[in-house]
Amino acid sequence: MFIQQRGGIWNPIMAGVFSLVLMIVFSRIGFGAEGDQKPTATKTEQATSPAKAKTPGKSFPDGGSDGVAWGEGVDLVVSKVVITKGVFAGERKIQIIPYIKNMWRGRTSSRIKILFDGLGMAEWIEGGIGPNEEKRGGAIYRSYDPSKTFTLRFSVVVDSDNEIRENNDLNNRCENITFSSSETSKTHRCPIVGPHEPLR
Repeated sequence: MFIQQRGGIWNPIMAGVFSLVLMIVFSRIGFGAEGDQKPTATKTEQATSPAKAKTPGKSFPDGGSDGVAWGEGVDLVVSKVVITKGVFAGERKIQIIPYIKNMWRGRTSSRIKILFDGLGMAEWIEGGIGPNEEKRGGAIYRSYDPSKTFTLRFSVVVDSDNEIRENNDLNNRCENITFSSSETSKTHRCPIVGPHEPLR
């Protein structure tokens, strides 16, 4: 009778222990399988992830600095500089007038600074500039002595402080402009460095 009672007590205990062992084994297998899995982003997360977002390719190596091909923007260049010797406001002076052109299809309403590097002077274009538009900048004047020989050497830089966001900031300077005492007038045509967007 003692053996029967002992067997009756141990059978449920052994069954419980066996069940517990099975639960632990299967739970470890389950955790192991889940632990090896790497979390995957949903389609929505993949689409909105900044690292995965695709931007259109640039059409030109120096155009579209924000990565947008044919984007709205401006590309300011100095197209020409007109220099004239004469009498202005009753004095013998040299008048220097820069012309600025926008080579892109965007526009800006910002005030455009024009620096005369080498002469220590600056002028501004008010009211901004539109697509493929050329604007005359303000004139500067330099006094001269007609009995002396001289040669002016300077550069003209548009948006010299980079205050206007452009698609190309590498072509804002017109260099190697000269004007000698033997000349009366001169138009210096600046080499315009591109490439640029075809404006049509």
